[in-house]
Amino acid sequence: MLREAENIVRIEGILSETDLKYGSFEKNGNKVNSIGGVIKIQVNQEINGESVTLEVPVHMFASEYTNKGTKNPAYQSIERVMNEFTSIAAAGGAANADRVRITNGKISMNEYYGRDGQLISFPRITASFVNKIKADEMKPCATFATNFVVAKKMNETDREGIETGRYKVTGIIPQFGGKVDVVEFITSNKNVINAVSQYWTENDTVSAQGRLNFSSKTETVVKEVDFGEPQETTRTISVSELILTGGSSTPLEGDYAYDMNEIQSALAERKQRLEESKNKNTGTRKAPQKGTNGPLDLGF
Repeated sequence: MLREAENIVRIEGILSETDLKYGSFEKNGNKVNSIGGVIKIQVNQEINGESVTLEVPVHMFASEYTNKGTKNPAYQSIERVMNEFTSIAAAGGAANADRVRITNGKISMNEYYGRDGQLISFPRITASFVNKIKADEMKPCATFATNFVVAKKMNETDREGIETGRYKVTGIIPQFGGKVDVVEFITSNKNVINAVSQYWTENDTVSAQGRLNFSSKTETVVKEVDFGEPQETTRTISVSELILTGGSSTPLEGDYAYDMNEIQSALAERKQRLEESKNKNTGTRKAPQKGTNGPLDLGF
């Protein structure tokens, strides 16, 4: 089976919101109690030389007991966050909210087809354990370190096809259970762009580090009219980006490199899952196509 890649997210910041609930699901005819939801962590971090306030959503889920029938430590950890941690929203401000640390989060992708047949895909962070820390111990950060297979790399362009000055790398991250996620990384750092464009090649296994940018910004659009005052429209744009800040200059080799036949097979399984999701959400009955030959088929 395709081995799981190194995929580590570290976050230190102030607990901003908690939305955790008890639940249950059925497995093999038995009811399984669970707990899960989303917390948000506020982090002040420098992104491309600018100080940005992040609101990082972290998805959490665990069943009450392990497969061996013992109490699940992840369930107990999430339960403590729900019952014993104080968020900014609950405290009415940051001063009395808890400072928290996550040392073993993961990057994953939330992917599905809408009813219009369009693929919706964006990165999300998952974690099972959150620790409370003292305010003077906190060193705000939202970073990642991961290995992935390079699928594509190119200059970023806007809707009009004009280059933005940023560079995109599409990576394939092997996850637990032999599945893969197709993840987009971005950078505007000239040194990083030069290194990635020069040293990284498609199908290489590489290591990379970077910063999370889960934030929002307000943008004002001015529309000129034939006469009179121009029309101004203000909109809030949410950003969910993985910013590359560094990585390996040479590909990983030997046991650290991924076999491309295994990657192709995992991509084919991912494509089938997405096709089944599309068929379900759009009401179509098109049979998914499997294939493992030729260039990497990312499924969209």
